[in-house]
Amino acid sequence: MFLSAKRLAVLLALAVAAYCFWPREPSLSAFDPEMIATLQMQVWKSAREKKSTGLVLPLFRIYSGQFQIPPVPSAKLALNTAYALHLFHAAPDAADQEKALPLLEGVFAGIVGPTKSRFDPRAAARLELLNWTLRAEQAKPDRLVPAWADLIGLLHARPSAKAVPAAKKFSLAARLADEGNWDPARAASAEAWAAVKALPHGQ
Repeated sequence: MFLSAKRLAVLLALAVAAYCFWPREPSLSAFDPEMIATLQMQVWKSAREKKSTGLVLPLFRIYSGQFQIPPVPSAKLALNTAYALHLFHAAPDAADQEKALPLLEGVFAGIVGPTKSRFDPRAAARLELLNWTLRAEQAKPDRLVPAWADLIGLLHARPSAKAVPAAKKFSLAARLADEGNWDPARAASAEAWAAVKALPHGQ
């Protein structure tokens, strides 16, 4: 027997409400390395091709599905991150790239609360922008790896030196992605995220 339109609408509303308000434990180490690596490649590919609309869904799935941040703030984080990436990649010079910084600060500030992290959103935003800039400049690993290690260490409250193995894998993934070798890039990214997961978020 088919459900009436009214009853179906009620069931859909209940399903949406359950999804939005289902208890979560947001954490920067709650992710699955394989899944988040796949989503990261989707973000990188859309950013490289300057497809802003293609950024939002994988970013939302990272924030909501991988970091377990509730859906509504995850949607805001995804939109702001996508817009920051758009501003950065559309900028004609370094000065204009800096326009992405306030958005990034807002994104990291939006992550701190739900995940109960203690990092400085401004410092994290600066390091994220530095990573984007070094990648855009196709910087060598001796510059990119330390920047990535500093960001990982900051986010996960660990010394940067302990984040170097993950940073090296992220640097490799970035190089492979920039060359269009997406499958090896995803594999390297998965190894990087697994190394990050081995550094559980601490105080």
